[in-house]
Amino acid sequence: MRELTVYYCKKCGRYGFYQVARNAVCPVCQIPMSIFPMSYQYFMDLDYTLRDQLISEQIAGIPAAAPSVVQRITEEDRKNNSRGDVAGMKAQYDALVLENRQLHQKNAELEETIVWMHDMIWDLTLKLREAPRP
Repeated sequence: MRELTVYYCKKCGRYGFYQVARNAVCPVCQIPMSIFPMSYQYFMDLDYTLRDQLISEQIAGIPAAAPSVVQRITEEDRKNNSRGDVAGMKAQYDALVLENRQLHQKNAELEETIVWMHDMIWDLTLKLREAPRP
């Protein structure tokens, strides 16, 4: 099995991870993406800001990219960045799973109570029928 390789778009700055070069096509620009000269694992160990900076430096072909280049390339992604939203949804999901478990436990307790009450009512009804009437 092939390892993932980091590819980036020289036009818009998007990057992706592919095993085969023919699959590395920018989803926005529809042009073939270029190989980023860094291993996948090392790239994944970087934080998002450093990744964006390295991609912008690679596109610009300069050792240090000007802030305006980085801002221009990453501005649209920052507006639509869903990483924070996903983290918030994960926390909300975990809270809902916990609440669901608690509700299932409470429901089981109530079911037991209903069964107990039902049995008690039938026992009392049978005793009343069997008891002699004055």
